[in-house]
Amino acid sequence: MPNPVLSIITVCFQSRAALQSTIDSVLSQSWTHFEYLVVDGASTDGTLELLRQMEEHFTQGQIPFRYCSEPDQGIYDAMNKGVRMAHGTWLLFLNAGDLLYDSQILKKVFPAPADAHILYGDALCIYQNHQKIYRALPLDHLTYEMAFCHQSAFVRRELLLQSPYDISYKVCADHHFFLSMYLKEKTFTYYPHPISVYEISGYSDSHKLLSHKEKHRMQKELGIFHFSLSWLFREILFFVKEGIKSLAGQRFIDQIRKRKLTKTNSFGP
Repeated sequence: MPNPVLSIITVCFQSRAALQSTIDSVLSQSWTHFEYLVVDGASTDGTLELLRQMEEHFTQGQIPFRYCSEPDQGIYDAMNKGVRMAHGTWLLFLNAGDLLYDSQILKKVFPAPADAHILYGDALCIYQNHQKIYRALPLDHLTYEMAFCHQSAFVRRELLLQSPYDISYKVCADHHFFLSMYLKEKTFTYYPHPISVYEISGYSDSHKLLSHKEKHRMQKELGIFHFSLSWLFREILFFVKEGIKSLAGQRFIDQIRKRKLTKTNSFGP
């Protein structure tokens, strides 16, 4: 059997229910020239039993399916493990609970442009039954923030084999990788459509200060850190926002976020 065009990789830990929704989304795709890999961190919540149950469904769909369940050193270590397991030319990371935008999205994206190293698009973000499509930002934003959602980015496997995620970054290893590729002038191609559905409740969202520190570290490590008025303004704005959040509490944060998003009863387009 020839190697698949794409490897979709899900890393998870103690997230059986969320994993089921991701698997259902993957199985719903009309384009099936991909393999599906799950890297589980030795969960004890029934995840392994679920993976065994789903083998038959992937066999029926003629989709190669492999998984492992063993301890790891965190999410980026698990992602690197998935990269080494993969056979596809392209990689897409969908963590447990993440969904593909609709059943036709892979068919619309592939075949990908032959000269692209990284193909990225928009994301539909969900927060407490509210939703909003977040458009990818101009790539120069990568110098200080993620310009697009990781779950909406397809990466050539050869890049991550050569430059795996730096697991010393606990929150921003993906940002570090994409910024490194941008500075090396790899070809980024924008697909103007939502690719993934992402619920705002992840690790980085609840560790803003650590994320902020890691962004400073990567800027210095990659030689792009420099003092400027725009840098100072972003620093002041960040700490003002975090201070307000700390004083006002989670209910205030929830209300602000909901005003930015649209009420919905479904997670679809």
